[in-house]
Amino acid sequence: MGISFKIAPGVRLRASSRGLSAGVGPRVARAHVGTRGVGVSSGIGPVSGYSHLGGSGGSGPRAGYRGPTKASVAAYERDLRAAERQADLEKVAAIEKALVSVHTQTFPQAAPLEAPAAEDVDPEPIRAGLEQRAGIPELIAETGGAEEPPVAAPPEPVDRYALMREHRARRCEGIPIWRLRERIAAATAADAEAEQAAVAEAGHRAEAQVAEQARLDGLWAQLGQARSRVDDKLTLTVAGEKQRREAEHSAEQARLDDEWDRLCRNDPELTLAALEQAFADNEAPAAPIDCAGKRATVMMEFQSPDAIIPERKPARTPTGKPTLKKRTKTEINHLYLKALGSNVLATVKEAFAVAPGTQVVQMLVVRREADGELAALYIGEFDRAQYEGASGSCEPAKALTQAPQSELKLKGKAEQVVPIDLADRDDLRAVLDQVTDGLRT
Repeated sequence: MGISFKIAPGVRLRASSRGLSAGVGPRVARAHVGTRGVGVSSGIGPVSGYSHLGGSGGSGPRAGYRGPTKASVAAYERDLRAAERQADLEKVAAIEKALVSVHTQTFPQAAPLEAPAAEDVDPEPIRAGLEQRAGIPELIAETGGAEEPPVAAPPEPVDRYALMREHRARRCEGIPIWRLRERIAAATAADAEAEQAAVAEAGHRAEAQVAEQARLDGLWAQLGQARSRVDDKLTLTVAGEKQRREAEHSAEQARLDDEWDRLCRNDPELTLAALEQAFADNEAPAAPIDCAGKRATVMMEFQSPDAIIPERKPARTPTGKPTLKKRTKTEINHLYLKALGSNVLATVKEAFAVAPGTQVVQMLVVRREADGELAALYIGEFDRAQYEGASGSCEPAKALTQAPQSELKLKGKAEQVVPIDLADRDDLRAVLDQVTDGLRT
């Protein structure tokens, strides 16, 4: 039994009764260095395997083995510290790069929108509705559902023998069987009556067939007329529906064109809405607070240095080995200023990307101080011609100070970024007070 510790990404240290061992790499392909020598293991799911490299290849201790030496333990510890130090170096370098390269990203440029094309009209649902209102399903059911004119069923033949039996039974009723002559005469008369009845019944059935055929022919005529009316109305209805959809498409396109025109004219309602939507996922929270003429004013909140700047930086020892060195206050402030500039430029670029009518973006950057109050940190104006395509070649710290109407206060030799005074900027002071009151509420 033993215990295992993760001391760095991909690096684990295991201590057991057999000594110390280190594992480097993912579980599917991990190298092991320890008192048993060097080996590799591979595991996927619940299945794993281990192979020993070099030596006698046995899984148990080698002959004459006396346990780890001080030198081997020291080597393991050095390797572990180096792996941990390298992971820290990479993490700090990644954070530093992310802080100062926000402005190098690109933003999709706003463009006129095309309304979706009007959908083709499917005539079948319209036909089904017209046929339902015209009673066509009922007429089809009454005419047998065939596509050919219906034909009435032929009349059933008359059963003359049944009629003869019926009439003979009635005529011979009450005549004794021994009065043979009377029974024969009665049967003869009954047969004549039965024939007359059969002829009459056949005539009735033929007349009923003719009447049924006439009824079916009438229904078939009604069905044809209803279908003809539906076809005529279907053509008009489909044309009307197509015209309606095209009119809706034209109206929608006109609305989109009007919105684009208003956006290009820096219409406050649309511009503020576009900026608010664009800033919704920003790392440094931002919100538009005013729009007039060709200008838009944006407030951005930025964190304090101790919240975002790593205390240490990548460096080299006198012997050239990579290490982490504590930053000076000046270095912290310089990196903080670059990060501030990078986020300001990114916000400005995004504003120009989504608001084509905005030619100047006025930035107001605020920061929450130790007492919980919001303080103004920076003011500056950025014009589209110069900053719309700000790239990695643009120095973000210089951009803050070179922007027209900029206000930025650096304190002491360490150049600490400190709040500025808005005493002579009533408009921005009022906005800051309003935001502060809203947050308190």
